[in-house]
Amino acid sequence: MGQAGIMLNCSKPEVITANLATLLARDTPVGAYANGFTGIDALNIGGTVKELKARHDLTPDAYADFALGWVKLGASFVGGCCEVGPDHIKTLATRLADAGYEVV
Repeated sequence: MGQAGIMLNCSKPEVITANLATLLARDTPVGAYANGFTGIDALNIGGTVKELKARHDLTPDAYADFALGWVKLGASFVGGCCEVGPDHIKTLATRLADAGYEVV
């Protein structure tokens, strides 16, 4: 069985936005799940996510803005990763549905 799709995951939303076109050039469904960390520089060998800091500017609406942008660019599936919580996903789902996209 082949791949169902390819995605960018656990990266800053800005990094996903900057790199999504590279994946969209492929002939396969593309998705994105960003994280809500300020950066991952603290993850040296042996580091864990407990050493990372959450962003305070990535509100549920701000995250939904990013994810809706990815969908408008052609992403087939979006969601969230570390530090993107239930309120972010609820806001994203509401905004996707309001824009006429299927939410599963």
